[in-house]
Amino acid sequence: MPVKRLTLFLVGFFFLNPHLSKSQTLQTGSWQGNIHYDAVEVPFRFDLAKDEKGKISATIINGDERIIINNIINRGDSLIIPLGVFDSELRIKISGNVMTGEWHKNYRKTKGPLFTARYNSNRFTSFPVSPAVAVGDRLKMTLMQPNGVSTNALGLFSQDNNYITGTILTEVGDYRYFEGLVNGDSLVVSSFDGVHAFLLTGSYNDGKWKGVLYYEPGYSEHWEGWQDNAFNLIDPFEVMTVEPGSVKPYYDILTAGGTYNAIDADSLQGKVVIIQLMGTWCPNSLDQTHFLTTWAKENQDKKIAIIAVDYEPGDKLYAEKRIDSYKKMLKVPYSMFIGGSMSKGQAALAFPNMERINAFPTLVIIDKKGFIRYMSSYFNGPATGVFYNEFVKEFNEKIDALLAE
Repeated sequence: MPVKRLTLFLVGFFFLNPHLSKSQTLQTGSWQGNIHYDAVEVPFRFDLAKDEKGKISATIINGDERIIINNIINRGDSLIIPLGVFDSELRIKISGNVMTGEWHKNYRKTKGPLFTARYNSNRFTSFPVSPAVAVGDRLKMTLMQPNGVSTNALGLFSQDNNYITGTILTEVGDYRYFEGLVNGDSLVVSSFDGVHAFLLTGSYNDGKWKGVLYYEPGYSEHWEGWQDNAFNLIDPFEVMTVEPGSVKPYYDILTAGGTYNAIDADSLQGKVVIIQLMGTWCPNSLDQTHFLTTWAKENQDKKIAIIAVDYEPGDKLYAEKRIDSYKKMLKVPYSMFIGGSMSKGQAALAFPNMERINAFPTLVIIDKKGFIRYMSSYFNGPATGVFYNEFVKEFNEKIDALLAE
């Protein structure tokens, strides 16, 4: 799988001394970070670099993904590493080869999990047990919530002896990029993207994997899985369907949750309209926004309109600031609107055929007569490989067919 470069152009909100104090020299190179939950630590690797002017940058590494962070704020023995469009940051104190601090989400009032890091240390043990059990490249998985509700998932993994990378697909989106090790008959992989810090552990016995998936402090799910080449999830375009010519969206309701601006429905007449229901806090929405941004620039000559409607955890003023920042950072070429609060029910209010959306992001595709024709209820992002390619192919086929009508 080719390396995915996710460049986050970060702008400091105030001016600080751009250099660490002379008494505290920053170690450039590889660091192993840990997000501390109640019972476990979620490890991830990041590299720090400094240019000839002393400007510091960081690269967070998750398997094939590289999250490049510029304009890190530093003062004396402290660093603030903003985590891009996600409005979260690492607040760090440095002491030699050790860092301590907090992973803080600015839209939450509570203190975030403890963050620690050690210079030139491994993500997991440097002495894995061999031979390693073959995990399997396509696992049918069951994720079991504490309340007893189970969810089907598809695990895609690539293994090279003890080293393993992969992702998990569900019918609400993928878990993006995992990286880790297989120690004999035990599996441990992790991922950190600024919003989520996931840790998946498991052990193999009698043809089946069993383990725990840790999401955040105080919440985890048990899982089990086994190789199944025939298992598939429901296609995202087939989770919800609609009879052609039967339902139109209410554009006035779509942006009723905000006063930021309103959709000009008249300007959409005769066009194929792509509505993205998303959140700036959502990594899957970010992946889809990258896709739509590139796609929009490559299809400017077509009679198409793309609209993003954003649902945020904060108030309207917060949402306005998030949209402005998100659009600027990602160079989004299409219009973005405030839809309201972070609610799947509210996101569905403008669509008579839905009580709630299945997940953020959701795509709703409107034909040239103004009727809802297709809905993509979740997004398989670049980490899913062939499933991402299948989405792109199906998306283009549906848009081309609607344009030809």
